[in-house]
Amino acid sequence: MSSHRRIAVVPAYNEESTVRDVLDRLAPMVDQLLVVDDGSTDRTRAVIEELLPGHPNVRLLVIERNQGMSAAYHLAFSDLRHRLLDGELDADDWILTVDADGQHDPAAVDGLVLEAEQGRLDALLARRDLSGYPWIKRAGNRILSTWAGWWAGAPLLDVESGLRIFRLAALADALRFYRGYRYSETVEVAVVLCRLGYRVRNDILVPVPLYRSRTRLRDAAIDLAAIPLAARRVGRRRAPRPAGDAEELVQAHRFETPGGQAVEDDRQGGDDHGPVGDQVAVEPVVEIDDRPAAGPGQDPAGH
Repeated sequence: MSSHRRIAVVPAYNEESTVRDVLDRLAPMVDQLLVVDDGSTDRTRAVIEELLPGHPNVRLLVIERNQGMSAAYHLAFSDLRHRLLDGELDADDWILTVDADGQHDPAAVDGLVLEAEQGRLDALLARRDLSGYPWIKRAGNRILSTWAGWWAGAPLLDVESGLRIFRLAALADALRFYRGYRYSETVEVAVVLCRLGYRVRNDILVPVPLYRSRTRLRDAAIDLAAIPLAARRVGRRRAPRPAGDAEELVQAHRFETPGGQAVEDDRQGGDDHGPVGDQVAVEPVVEIDDRPAAGPGQDPAGH
């Protein structure tokens, strides 16, 4: 393992049957693991809480009301950006994203990190082997990836992949141009990083242990619209106010001690991310509220 930390981010929504296995396998491979429960209505949060005592490097971030995968990622990425600015994390630390539903094999992580290090990459987006997916899903992914690659000015072969590795400084920079709708975080971040001139690869094939998809046609329409909007924001170098601005998110955090006692932190000399192993709960008032009014197919958040 390199001298740079590995920090994994795992968003979870109603994944009670798979989240324990994913976290049990992933936690020993990373220095820190942030899992975001995005308002699950099943036992996902309870399952995560049960395994926290055995995994001191795991932190649970909670969004009380479901806001969608993009919001879950933005919360975790904003936390990491603040820790980078505070000097706790290093610009060259590696940030990994892994789905909680079991479709990403944690065994691929070591090889992907090695590829990123040897290639001196800023981002490595794993290309999933979609041979077991329905033909319509494969066709949709190809169309979306081709569209994203055209706007990114770089080849993107699987822009929807959630198995990714980022250099923290590059991710923190890209976050300035990111808004996020439902699932659009993956396509937006890929396009933004390429447009900013970072070194990005999306050609390393990885197996998919199982097929899972919750996206619908309207999600594809949102992604198709989000891609040129993100590219144009970078082209104008005009960063919008981040969705769920990091400072607002920090001020909404409620830190819980292992004993369950809630402590408010308003950044008055306090720690904005809580001790490792604890939970960070985000009140339901935290919203992504700066989405373009004309965004196609807007509806309640989903995964």
